[in-house]
Amino acid sequence: MKKQLIPGVLLLASAVSVLASPQYDEAAKYAGSVKDQGMNVMKGTDPATTIPGYTAKPDESGYYGGTTATSNPDLENAGNSEMHNGEAGKTIMEVIKNRPKDLISTDAPFISGSLDIEDKAEAIMSGTDTQCKDVNVDKTQITNYTCERTPAVQLACTRTATAGGGHEEDSTEIKQVVIQSQGITFASSDAGYTGTWTSPVTGRVVTASATYSWNKHLAFSNSNWFMRVTTPFGLISMDDDTGSPALSSGAQLTEGAGMVFSIRTRNNQPAVDSIWKNSNMRYSFTITLRVAVPVKKWVPDVVWSENCPFDKTDQVLINSVCTDPGGDRTFTVNGENYVLHSDCWQYTDTYVSQSADNGTCNDYMQNPACTVGSTTCLDSLNGTCLREQVVFSCEEKVSGSAQLCGGELVCTDGSCDQLDDGKSNGFQSAVSGLAALAAAGKDIAALNGVNVSAFTGEGHSCRKAMAGFSNCCKDSGWGNDVGLASCNTEEKALGEAKKRKLSIYVGSYCAHKVLGVCIEKKEGYCQFESKLAKIIQDQGRRGQLGIGFGSGSSPDCRGLTVAELQRLNFKNINFADFYDDLENGTTLPADQELLDRVKEQIAGKMAGGGQ
Repeated sequence: MKKQLIPGVLLLASAVSVLASPQYDEAAKYAGSVKDQGMNVMKGTDPATTIPGYTAKPDESGYYGGTTATSNPDLENAGNSEMHNGEAGKTIMEVIKNRPKDLISTDAPFISGSLDIEDKAEAIMSGTDTQCKDVNVDKTQITNYTCERTPAVQLACTRTATAGGGHEEDSTEIKQVVIQSQGITFASSDAGYTGTWTSPVTGRVVTASATYSWNKHLAFSNSNWFMRVTTPFGLISMDDDTGSPALSSGAQLTEGAGMVFSIRTRNNQPAVDSIWKNSNMRYSFTITLRVAVPVKKWVPDVVWSENCPFDKTDQVLINSVCTDPGGDRTFTVNGENYVLHSDCWQYTDTYVSQSADNGTCNDYMQNPACTVGSTTCLDSLNGTCLREQVVFSCEEKVSGSAQLCGGELVCTDGSCDQLDDGKSNGFQSAVSGLAALAAAGKDIAALNGVNVSAFTGEGHSCRKAMAGFSNCCKDSGWGNDVGLASCNTEEKALGEAKKRKLSIYVGSYCAHKVLGVCIEKKEGYCQFESKLAKIIQDQGRRGQLGIGFGSGSSPDCRGLTVAELQRLNFKNINFADFYDDLENGTTLPADQELLDRVKEQIAGKMAGGGQ
């Protein structure tokens, strides 16, 4: 039978092979024709034509030192230069330098416990044998707490004055005008021997002086040869062969206007034409004037420039301080020196000045068992954080009794079980979750199915900055700061709510502007009636559902709908902030105490015959 089957199978396979052979050949030919097309396309493609912004050798390639390079000084130097000279680098360095460190105390349980074990290592291990002895077992329990605080921030703009711009002012400049007798044409007239001089400028004569000369020795004491020249500036008496008579100032000149000069003899005779023109006598006078001529003079202005590393539009000006005292300063503009005056040459205008406020983080910051786990900035101004949310990881030792037998830990009475299951806060967590569900149910039942929502809050605001007011948005210190007396009732109530962890910060905004300048700034919050509501809203609505709380000027404090509540994972909600309220309101049993109660109830049932 087998011998007959095998030839049949071979025959069938042969038939299939014959049928498949043409198809296989066709497919093989096609595969051979296209196998190199992919590589050919890659080889023949110019990346610059297909990839936007492609460059074969970018500037950054200069930092590549090859596969064997262990370091690159050029890259390190460029990085250091950018860190110290670039704006982003300067900001990082400034934050590193000024931000206070969150120190880890050596008193923290995880450190002190380790040091204690190290110190007692020999005592702990010595004498270890198979015998059993009683020991105390400690376990560190870590609980995360979320809080808000305000870091110390000082933000200011600078206004600096310098020479710039310019304008024209009415001024005068002194010009010298020289009048020579040869330039005046004298002629005889009814008024005498006169001539007219045309002024080349307009202005007031500041000083006037004259000189004269003539050949006196040819006069032979003849009075008709001694001349008197009457000028607009005074009389020139040629009594000697040369002289420099004083003339008067104050005369007003007008450009293009003529001024009359007249000549007479000492005897006051006007007939001097032939004598004055006698070349042998060489009569000559020169008048030199210093004239104050009105001009328009360009002078630079005191121009102010402002350097502000942040947007001050919605910020309130707190104070202005002159940081470069005023006075006269000389500036050189276009090669000329100008003296300008300013009462102050630089002002520093402070817009944000907040001292560190630990807020609801104070207890954790003072607790050496708490360390910073993470920090999230809630509000910032141009990269500077103004308010932050901090998660602190706080440690607590949980103790139990056990026996150490031959190096093995044995809990005979179950007292250290909670150390092993890692749920020492199991009861608090369960009660918190049940309380949250109960509160939600109460809210929903009260609404009778209309606009159903739970954990509804209210929007409130406080004045952050305003002329003459203290900071009414402080998170702490309300009982000590007398300046907070000016805060209103709503602001004081909000301060108490923040202290009790019943509020959620939404944002800040400018509440009032005058002529485009912000004069009052506020912060907006959502305030809730209980910590449970605040926790569910913060971690559930914002944390899990990603639903925000609106803006500082219009907080959205609505409750959660039934659909939104159904989407929440209550296992991921941290109710640690609610534990204190639970413990203050009632005595909570530990897990072991709950086990003991169950044992007692079981024993009682068994003793009663299972009734």
